[in-house]
Order: sequence, then structure tokens, then C-alpha cells
Amino acid sequence: MPKATQTPLGRTARLLDLVPYLASHQGIELLTLAKEFDVSQNQMVADLTTLWMCGLPGYTPLELMELSFESGFVTIHNAETLAHPRTLSDEESIALLLGLDLVIESLPNDRKDLKEIALDLVARLSARSSVPAKLSAIPVTPGSLRATIQSALQTKSALEIVYHSSYSDILSTRVVTPIELRDDNGFEYLWAACQSARARRSFRVDRIQSVVLTTVEEIPTEVLHNNRKIEYTILAHSREREVMERFALEPDALGAAIETSSYSREWIRRSILASSGGAELVAPGDIRSEIQRAAQSILDRYTSQ
Repeated sequence: MPKATQTPLGRTARLLDLVPYLASHQGIELLTLAKEFDVSQNQMVADLTTLWMCGLPGYTPLELMELSFESGFVTIHNAETLAHPRTLSDEESIALLLGLDLVIESLPNDRKDLKEIALDLVARLSARSSVPAKLSAIPVTPGSLRATIQSALQTKSALEIVYHSSYSDILSTRVVTPIELRDDNGFEYLWAACQSARARRSFRVDRIQSVVLTTVEEIPTEVLHNNRKIEYTILAHSREREVMERFALEPDALGAAIETSSYSREWIRRSILASSGGAELVAPGDIRSEIQRAAQSILDRYTSQ
């Protein structure tokens, strides 16, 4: 994998970090050193060559740093002036303080020892910088909620969750058995076996309102893999391009009743309503009736005003 393009400022920061690191890791292998700083071996050789020409004013062999790396192992001498790590910038201090705040929020209540260590680090970082210790981060998902999910995954326990569905715009209580956490397009999802659906479902973690550990009967494996498709038939009346894109249809399919399928009943209902008369659901009849009632409810709201 090609390394990210470096900037002069980034390389300068790396050179300043290299000296104290080498002072405390005398004889480190060149390849290991390159991996530690996430650069290629050739780039590391170039960095070491640059350091070779650095030192105190005077720039004679008495003031320049002494490096040895021809054997593939790196040692450094005459670099006592830079033997300590550089001071953190305000940006680096802010990043560390925000990270520590998230760690503190995610710690379980019974780990007060870890919380005290983190708070001590916050105080020390704040004292060494101009950043106030009260700086805090507000996570999208509460740390305690995520910790409960992680605990359920580790112990193979069930969860009772209160979830806000973006499809139906309602809060529902479900009992689920967690399978895994996934990241997708910048959002974190909980994949779980849902008791009410008797199938696998995904839940966006930031939409989970609350979660508690519970016990539940195990869902058979064959049920989990049976995500039944819903067959439905639509008829396009207008806005053909919009209907084609929304329902993923081919142009030659328009003009007649089109049979297709979906895994979500709610998606079918909302997609037909969003078509604003451009598409009609012919079957199944029960979903067609739901759409009719929803459309009538919308019209009633207009007439009542």
C-alpha cells in the first residue's frame, strides 16, 4: 500500500520524534523503525541521513549527531539536547483530551481505578498545555449503551432495546441477540437476531434509545437465514424515470404490470407514497390497503385545517 503524501511540516515533526525514540531504542532494526513511524524503509534512510547533518551551532563533527545504520540496525549518539520527546501542540493536546473524555464516559461503573488513571492523565495534560481540563466530547452513542452491547456480545446474552425506526418513524421495544457490530458509510450498526421478526436485522446504534441485558430463547439457525422476500406488483402511471430509479426497473418493463420483490414491507409502502401517484401498487392487497389508509389520513389532515 502506498504511503500517504508527506508534508514538510509532517516530516519535521517525525524527525523531532525520531531522536528521542532512537535514544531510548538503541540498536533497533531499520525495518522495524520504518514500520513504527509508518514510512517506507527508503524514506527512513532519508530521514536518518538528514539527522546525520543536524546538531548544535558550529556544525563540526563535535556538534553533529552521530548515527549508525549501515548494518540495518540504528544507533544514535551525541544527541542529548533532543533526548526528550517534544512538547505536544495544542491540537495534539485537544485530541488526547477528547479521546480521554470518551474513554472515561465508556468505562463501566465498577472500574473506578481506570477512571482515576484517566482523570489523572487529563489533569497532567491540561497542566502542560493551554487547553482547559473541562474540555469534553459528547459521543453520538452513550458510552454506557455501547458497553452494554459489547458485554452482550462477549457473554452471548440477549438485549432488550428501544429503537427508533427511520422507516416507520416510531419507537419500538425489541428483544435481540447480538451477532456483531459493523461500520457502514460512517455509521455503526448492530447486527442481531430479532425475536419479533424471527430473522436477522440491523439496527443503527445511534438510533438505539436504551438497552438492557435480558434472557431469551435461542432462535433456530434456519430461521435466521430465512429473510423472506415480499413479492409485489406495481404499475407506472407517470414520472417514468423517477419510478425506474426508485424501484430499479428496466425501461422496457414500463407500460405493464411489473412484478418485483423487496425484503421490507415498510419500504414498499413508503416508496409508493413517495411516488405521488406515479406508481400504483397492484398487489399484495393488504399493503395496498395500508397505503390507501395512509393516503386518506394525509388528505384528511389537509381538509381539517
